[in-house]
Formats: sequence, structure tokens, C-alpha cells
Amino acid sequence: MKVWCFTPNPVRERKFVVGSGQVEVSAGGKGRNVARQLCLWGVPAISKVIDLGSDSGTGLVPGVGPGAVPGVGPGTMERWGWAWVSEGEERIDFFTEDLKVRARGWARIGNYWRRVLRKGDWWVVGGSSAEGWPRGWWRGLIQDLQKKGVSVLVDSRGALLREAVQAGADWVKCNLNEAEVTTGKQGADRCLPNLRGDGTTGVVVTMGEEGLVAEVNRCRLLARAPRVKVKDPTGAGDAVTAALVYGENRGWTAERTLRMAARVGAWRVSHGTDVPRVCLKD
Repeated sequence: MKVWCFTPNPVRERKFVVGSGQVEVSAGGKGRNVARQLCLWGVPAISKVIDLGSDSGTGLVPGVGPGAVPGVGPGTMERWGWAWVSEGEERIDFFTEDLKVRARGWARIGNYWRRVLRKGDWWVVGGSSAEGWPRGWWRGLIQDLQKKGVSVLVDSRGALLREAVQAGADWVKCNLNEAEVTTGKQGADRCLPNLRGDGTTGVVVTMGEEGLVAEVNRCRLLARAPRVKVKDPTGAGDAVTAALVYGENRGWTAERTLRMAARVGAWRVSHGTDVPRVCLKD
């Protein structure tokens, strides 16, 4: 079993930390963050991004093996992002326009995933998508992968997330704002039923300091986050995503997985770094 983490709209980001004089530069995006966190926990995870270097969307940057997570490879085009982070305050983000991929690029990307993924693997899609995909592309790919026995988790918003719901992705995850934008509903209680597709195991909506609310096998669950002092909210959602995959692969109950997910998300925002494996102990 491998976990393949796909970032379909990679970003190179400069993060300005107020009061520290630090400027951090990171590359990749949400999928890379999830893969890095899973590798730290001993789960074989590989990060992949769209490679637009030579021909818009004709391939993917190759991974370097299950024990390491590659960054964005040579020749890869990325959008740029800037983040303003002040301890205890909301993070402010700015991004350049989304990448654009031609139809033949999307066809080759789909063929790549159909070829490399195997029964028992996980496919985690993180973040927004580059533009230009044919209508129904995500829905069709997810359904094809599930027929092969691949588990699919999508952490996104908007049109991509709606296609994931239509496909009945195994797991759907987003924050409350993304849920409301995607469904057109207000509040987690109204959003959850509209994020559950036929065959979906679980829907998870994160709510910041309140923790997360979920619907797993049609049972409504709530996991409250520990009260912490927020140092840097960057990556908290990605830590939660990694925790969902980890708990599912360990065969944990939904309650235990969600409780741990809320806890590692809180640890991430209070420390500003990846979550060590010791935090997974219940």
C-alpha cells in the first residue's frame, strides 16, 4: 500500500512571519504537506504535482521512492503565493492566478494515474485545481480508480470538490468556508449532507478552534480541538488530512481517528511545525 498525494495546482509560497524577521519559502502545496507528514509517521507516501515545464500538463514530476517526499521538480511551473502570519491572528494569503492546462494535458494526467495506482493504494487530492479540465474529468477519474480498489480522499473546494461528491469519493474533507462555498449552504449541519456522495464513507468539515464535525457511515460525529495558543495556522488542515489517512489505514474506529485528527491539527497550529509521531498516541 502506498499513499499518493496529488497537488493539481502547485504553488511556491513566501511566508512572512510578523515580528520574527523570517521569510520562509516553500514549494509544492497541500499534497506535498500531507505526504511529508505521513512519511514522518512512517507511512509510505509520495507527492506528485503537475509538470508544466515543457508542455502544459503533459506529465508529473517523478517521485523518489516511498521513504521520501520530493519537492517541485525541474521545469515545473507554479503559481506564486504570499502569506502574512501574525501569532494569534488570522493568516492572510495572496495568490497569482491558477495554472492553466490544455485538454490533452488532462488526458495524459488521467492516464498516468490509471496506470500507476494499484489496488489498496490511497489517492489524496489536496488543494485547488489548475484550470481547463473537461467537465466530468475528476468524476470519471475518481470512479475509475475506485473500480481498481483505490481509496480516494479529496481535500478541496468548488467545482473539483463537487465532482468528487458526484463520484462518491471515499472521503471528502474541507473547512467550513470551503464547504459553504461549494454547497451554497450555511453552517456545517446543512453542508454535510450535500458533501456526501453515493458510496462515500466519510465527510469531514474542519472548524478551526472548534475542532471538526463529520458524517461517517451516516453517523454524525463531533471532535473538539484542545484549546491552544495559535502560533501559525499554516498546514493545520493538511495535518488533519494526514491523520484521517493514518487512522483509516490503522483500522481505528471513526471516533478515535477524528479525535486524533482534531488533536494533531491543534498541535500543528500551536507549534508551527510538522506533528511528531508521539502525538498519535491516544
